[in-house]
Amino acid sequence: MLLPRWHKTLERFHDQPAIFDDGRVFTFADIATELAKLPPAVGPLAAHGSALQIALTTLQGWRDGQAVLPLEKAGHPPLGPIPEGVAHLKLTPGNEGQPRTVRFTAGQIAADADRLVAAMGLTPDTPNLAAISLSHSYGYSSILLPMLLHGIPLQTVEVPFPAVVTAAWKAHPQIVVPAVPSMWRAWHRSGILEGAPIKLAISAGAPLSLELETAVWESHQLKLHNFYGASECGGISYDATDTPRSHPDDLGEALPGVEVELDPSGRFMVRSSAVALGYDNSRREESLGEGRFLTPDHGHLDGHRLLLDARGHNTINVAGRKLGPGRIEAVLRATGLVERIRVFGIPSHDPERVDEVAALIDTRSTIPELAKAVSGSLAGWEIPRHWISDADPADWQLTRDSLRKKHRKLA
Repeated sequence: MLLPRWHKTLERFHDQPAIFDDGRVFTFADIATELAKLPPAVGPLAAHGSALQIALTTLQGWRDGQAVLPLEKAGHPPLGPIPEGVAHLKLTPGNEGQPRTVRFTAGQIAADADRLVAAMGLTPDTPNLAAISLSHSYGYSSILLPMLLHGIPLQTVEVPFPAVVTAAWKAHPQIVVPAVPSMWRAWHRSGILEGAPIKLAISAGAPLSLELETAVWESHQLKLHNFYGASECGGISYDATDTPRSHPDDLGEALPGVEVELDPSGRFMVRSSAVALGYDNSRREESLGEGRFLTPDHGHLDGHRLLLDARGHNTINVAGRKLGPGRIEAVLRATGLVERIRVFGIPSHDPERVDEVAALIDTRSTIPELAKAVSGSLAGWEIPRHWISDADPADWQLTRDSLRKKHRKLA
């Protein structure tokens, strides 16, 4: 169903801009021309690189009936056999050492993108600013898929620095900006939001503080719309109101076609047509599939609105980007420089950053040597900011949550 929908997009918007990229414009026809040059795919495809490259790899997978796995950079864990009917894969942070994949049908990923386009009022005459990664679930579903399935163009930015972002959005009469709270804070402090041609401002990936939301509103009359979702089910809820929220944990109302109820554990149970088929390696305590996803987050319902009480699991959230501590531990162990390692997140003093990565280590090496040894395998934001090498021996018996509480003052 995905390839025929692309053909309809191509037919309707053939010579219209699809990707604005550093002064260059790629039309939908240009994308089709480049796609025709790609050889048939014979296995699952990893989509990474520029917006054009990710779009082309995605279309190549659709054309050749192969699953597509978006990645921030090249290289990924070995993939087992892909069941028939799986069109899309997402990596989720793995707390046990290796990330896992979540499996989707074509209809499930299309349902998520269609829902976001309708709920947020996205239209082909207003581009999306691609300041967030298109390889992450948030950027893929809210920016890349709307371009391929609905003809909504995107404007790339190499880095989300204020001067770069300003130049990008000033090239358009109006623009939609999906971002994370740390970006909104940086842009607000820099002053570039004054008079910016932003038609819709969306914030997701990390909790949006009332302080930031209110400050942006009072300074620029710009409403930041809080958006809540998960890799396993796509968009869950959205704050479509025109003025700032009154509660910091307000996640907005469930998106059309999404049903949310509370599980007896107090966690959100999500039902929708965008819920994944399942994980490649499920665990007993998890519930994913058959249109249902039990989130790790605890909350409550106030009428139709979702309110968050506590985020679950040990996933570390660094400015909206999630990582599993087990993967960082595995990379550090692979250096041969550590005897023991425990990685956990601690609350950042910067609320928009959310967490910082900390590592409890037993090593005869030096911290600079460790950081250098993992720099080729980890992105800069994944490398621990805080190293604890002289901890109480009892720390090794603590859970990650207990370590987080004990060492929270490090940040």
